[in-house]
Amino acid sequence: MTALVGDDAEADRERAWVDAARDGDMDAFRRLYDVHAGRIYRAVLMPLVRDPHLAEDLLADTFVKALEYLPRFEWKGRGFGPWLSRIAKNLALDHLRRKGRFAAWPEGLEQQLPTPGEQGAESLLGRSELSELIGERIELCVRSLNPRYQKVLRLRMFEKRPRAEAAEALEVSVGTLDVLLHRACKAFRREYVARWGGQSPEEIFEP
Repeated sequence: MTALVGDDAEADRERAWVDAARDGDMDAFRRLYDVHAGRIYRAVLMPLVRDPHLAEDLLADTFVKALEYLPRFEWKGRGFGPWLSRIAKNLALDHLRRKGRFAAWPEGLEQQLPTPGEQGAESLLGRSELSELIGERIELCVRSLNPRYQKVLRLRMFEKRPRAEAAEALEVSVGTLDVLLHRACKAFRREYVARWGGQSPEEIFEP
């Protein structure tokens, strides 16, 4: 079963479950699990890890973390699913990075990517092919940005330069550097979504 957030009745019911679960109602939390677990497993975790047993473990971790951070969840009309998807994607990427799958990627930049779509080409690829494909996409998107955005991304995310050193290289203050990096990440996300699709940056990367 998939929650249709666009349907008022479904949205109201899901919001009631979220509110009840936040107050400690585990039956309500189990209902949220029943609604979203299948999609999270199928559309988010499996395209990334390509291992059913690992995906099951990460799915369990996703809901454990969701329960832990539920008091921080803010209902903004988009439903509970996108928030769960971000948690699941981050857990999967953290696991793959620890295993060295994404060692060649600029740490942190992969977090700017859209959550994999259930019907996306990525779902047909193994982990090594996926890593190579997305690595190529990252580089292509970065190269398409204006030179200033390219430079701040390469200094901070590719080369891991300290903020002060990166700011000096760009001849800006540290505060300006942070603003520039934020804007460069947003530009990167827009470019990635424009080229290969996915949810809107605001839905995927909203803090």
